[in-house]
Amino acid sequence: MLGHVQDGSVSADLVQQQVDKILRSGAFSGSEVLRNLLSFLTRQSIERPGELVKEYELAVAVLGKAEGFDPRLDSAVRVHAARLRSKLAEYYMSEGADDVLLIEVPKGSYHMAWRYRCGEPPAQPKALVEAPVQAPEVSRRKWFAVGFATAAVLGCAILGIWLPARVPAIPPAVEAFWQPLIHSAHPPLIVFSNHRFVGTSVTGLRYFREGVDSPADSNDTYSGTGTVMAVAELSNLFALFGHPPRLKRAELLTWDEVKEANVVFVGAPDANSRLGELAPLQHFKFKSSHDEPRYGIGGIVNLHPAAGEEAIYFGPVRPYVFDYAIIALLPNLHPERKVLILAGTNTYGCQAAAEFLTRTDLLGELYQRLGVAKGGKLPDFEALLKVGVSGGVPMKAEVVLVRRHQPTAPKP
Repeated sequence: MLGHVQDGSVSADLVQQQVDKILRSGAFSGSEVLRNLLSFLTRQSIERPGELVKEYELAVAVLGKAEGFDPRLDSAVRVHAARLRSKLAEYYMSEGADDVLLIEVPKGSYHMAWRYRCGEPPAQPKALVEAPVQAPEVSRRKWFAVGFATAAVLGCAILGIWLPARVPAIPPAVEAFWQPLIHSAHPPLIVFSNHRFVGTSVTGLRYFREGVDSPADSNDTYSGTGTVMAVAELSNLFALFGHPPRLKRAELLTWDEVKEANVVFVGAPDANSRLGELAPLQHFKFKSSHDEPRYGIGGIVNLHPAAGEEAIYFGPVRPYVFDYAIIALLPNLHPERKVLILAGTNTYGCQAAAEFLTRTDLLGELYQRLGVAKGGKLPDFEALLKVGVSGGVPMKAEVVLVRRHQPTAPKP
């Protein structure tokens, strides 16, 4: 995972004040376990800086597990840590949108990190001094430099750009995978899908039925939580590369935008009409839950099953304990651009697919299955993942099938 650092310019008192504010927020009001977990990590990170907390320690001290707790058999700590990261992200996108100090729990470890939103502490007001009668003349160039610096600081504060105190190192394998998507002069484009519903959260929602329901009754204002988390993960990654992305709802995407940028599609293809037109899959197809067989359950169709492979990988039913997802790197309309598809049979698959592509160990398996040296240039491909889900949080993802995407002749 991408690493984070604690900003040494932040005092322990400021960290504690920020955590106390988070604990009082509405985002954390309904979960005593997450409040206890955040409080415990705060104390440990302040009192034992640089020392990582063990999973066993959290299980016993925070979750009340017995001393015989075995993390290999019980994923409770990992599930609650993932929920804590999600709640912190939710807080900073709502009540904490204007907070200067960011509190994080980096993935892959159990410690807390903090940093200023704009990479440096906010300016402190200086004591007023009486100005001299004759102020020295300042050149226009110097005033321009001062004005430019001021504008930059204000822009950072207004836009809320999350720049870390020190840029985390990006693992070579992760950087190698994403290089084809960041080399363009145009910012990468993240296109997220919205399912169309009829009704509201008050009256009840159901999927929009094409040809049955009136377009005037269509409600496309909802996105899955996994889709939102995937977009956040990718936005942070592109920012670390120095290429902040543009975000676009699928229904508003134009062909001109597609041609000039590398495009990442996040979300179910049945809620994204442009995806099927732009980058049709050669080896897999998403089965709608409205289709047979097994009406009511979505899935991923294996169009060319080999011996021992399933013809259809059916998605989950409640309670969700797994999901399937597709990761596909495909050609774009422009020969020097790429399309990346991250889609699941459920919202959990979307999130897991995005996280998969920031993990060195998981990417290593993908490289191996494609017969490419780790960090080498990958061919266009389509991969099927299976994702474990626990407590509403996607956990371990494994590669089930990998196929190379064959080039096709351009349409006349």
